[in-house]
Amino acid sequence: MAKKKRLPITGKGFGAGTQQLMAGLVKAESLIRQKNWLQALEILEALEKRYPNEPDVLISQVNLYLEIGDIKHYQHTCERLLKIDPNNANATLGLAGSYLANLRPLLAIRTFRRFVERWPNDQRVADVNQTIAELEPKITGMVAEMGLTGEEAIELATIHEQAQCCLELGKYLECRQLEEQILERRPDFTSALNNISQAYVMEGQIEPAITTSQRVLEIDPKNYHALSNLSRYLCLSGRLEEAKQQAEQLKSLESDAADIWVKKAEAFSFLGDDQSVLDAFVGAEKTGSLEPAVSSPFLYHLAAVAHLRQGNQDRARKYWQQALKINAGFELAQANLNDLNQPVSQRHCPWPFPLANWVSQHAINELLEQVRFGFREDDEEAATQTTQRYLQQHPEMVSLVPMLLDRGDPPGREFALRLAKMAKTPEMLEALKDFALSNRGPDESRHEASIVVSSAGLLSAAEPVRMWMRGKWQELILFGFEIDTEPVGTHDPQVMKWLAAAIEALKQQNPDEAERLLQQCLEIEPDDPSLLNNLATAYEQQKRKKEAYALTHQIYERYPDYLFARLSIASQHLATGDIEAAEELLNPLLSRRRFHVSEFAAFCMVQMELSVAKGSPEAARSWLGMFEQTYPEHPAIASWKKRLSPPSRQLGTKG
Repeated sequence: MAKKKRLPITGKGFGAGTQQLMAGLVKAESLIRQKNWLQALEILEALEKRYPNEPDVLISQVNLYLEIGDIKHYQHTCERLLKIDPNNANATLGLAGSYLANLRPLLAIRTFRRFVERWPNDQRVADVNQTIAELEPKITGMVAEMGLTGEEAIELATIHEQAQCCLELGKYLECRQLEEQILERRPDFTSALNNISQAYVMEGQIEPAITTSQRVLEIDPKNYHALSNLSRYLCLSGRLEEAKQQAEQLKSLESDAADIWVKKAEAFSFLGDDQSVLDAFVGAEKTGSLEPAVSSPFLYHLAAVAHLRQGNQDRARKYWQQALKINAGFELAQANLNDLNQPVSQRHCPWPFPLANWVSQHAINELLEQVRFGFREDDEEAATQTTQRYLQQHPEMVSLVPMLLDRGDPPGREFALRLAKMAKTPEMLEALKDFALSNRGPDESRHEASIVVSSAGLLSAAEPVRMWMRGKWQELILFGFEIDTEPVGTHDPQVMKWLAAAIEALKQQNPDEAERLLQQCLEIEPDDPSLLNNLATAYEQQKRKKEAYALTHQIYERYPDYLFARLSIASQHLATGDIEAAEELLNPLLSRRRFHVSEFAAFCMVQMELSVAKGSPEAARSWLGMFEQTYPEHPAIASWKKRLSPPSRQLGTKG
């Protein structure tokens, strides 16, 4: 692997299907040359689904991973390639080199020997034999470092490396079976037990994982892999205090192994202990463990997450870029970096781990199954009962939901948000409240959480609440409402045409034309409150205030649920200085659960007028914030921003 050598495309096959295949491969190769790695990989993965046994597709993937330095995926793709093309000498040699680079020396030497045996006349055999000769004297020492000695040591160590590859590929049962073969002969081999525990937890078997890690610590109390793993497993099972105790023991542990710092940072990342993550990173720096190594990109990533959580965006960006410099295919770092480039109000980052590291696929599937058969989409009560039953079966979710809301990836945060919203237990509502009042995740998600907790009475419906919006802390007023953007009501087609023209005339300050059109509408639909309300607006523009006032009151008396008439009367009270009468009309609307976007815009504007009348500009600015977030393109926002902007400081002049 010291020299980059691409595998040649075979170009085998014929027919229309092959022409399409080759066209896709040519496009992917072009994207690789342009260093457009992600798009090239998407094309190749799509080709593999369409042509599952086509070597050239996998060869192109191997070459891509070689270009970006992603040696783990390079190794796994070579393995897949050799299953369908076992006589590929280049892939065999590439696999041997990747095993060596991925710290699988026993699999490497076995594969190098296989290459020499299978292709003894290959011109590269001399170099391969030299590599074998350099490795062979080191093998006994390498195996001893694993904790294996004796006649069977090399055989068992090779099986252990195979199990590690299975763990990386998600072949958890196969991983456990291989490690259990070793334990039958070496029951205290802690590395096998550590891998078994990780396989258990990825399968959703948390208790066996905990028991297995505890067994490791009985054998070796200072085994940092087991301490880190056990802290994680306890965290995922909801036993947070025990998890913190295990993680605390990691702080004082020392080892010459470079990966101790990764295991420390990993445990503290699950617990959200950002400073301890950064302390581990500094420890790795001081000991030289950050020199390009298999584990260093992940450590850079975890440190980037911790820095961004502490508000250090520049350092986070630098560390993610460094992780990608070492491994250009490191998807976790790239995803966070891409998210960091989003507008601040839309960001999920940072997140240390994907959802699969928090919640097993089995647990997710179980919830989906219960939801599928437990209720219809519009049955809120059944949804609540189903999710509450799920929480009883999975009590660890009570602790996991707050952690996912705080530091989960986008799917993880969405999973936690939906689960908490449906369950509405006291613990879930408290988690939503903490999330709503935090600076984690996108504004939209926190706003969604705030609606739920406000409806449940956990946040004040009329007093400003400090929330993080658009990248800064702001005082906002919250209450439980949903915004509807669907058209309200239906009109006769001709009425629709005249009404649209009338509204445009009102915008152009042409009330006479608007009145003419509205009167025509009312001849067809004489009892429609929206037509009457627009007519009152036309009267207002014509300075026919008494008629406008009288018509508005008639609308409100006839249609007390028609919001615009209520708001118009409230505005009239404010204009005459009768704040109490205005509040009497407006306060009942604070408990309303649904607004059309146009209704909410009008409601916000009257609330801003009320706040100004009461001498409370901060409250007015809170309403403006909600108004802008809900209806950012509304033409009145600019004038309200100007009106409510804090007065600038006046520079004094010398007399």
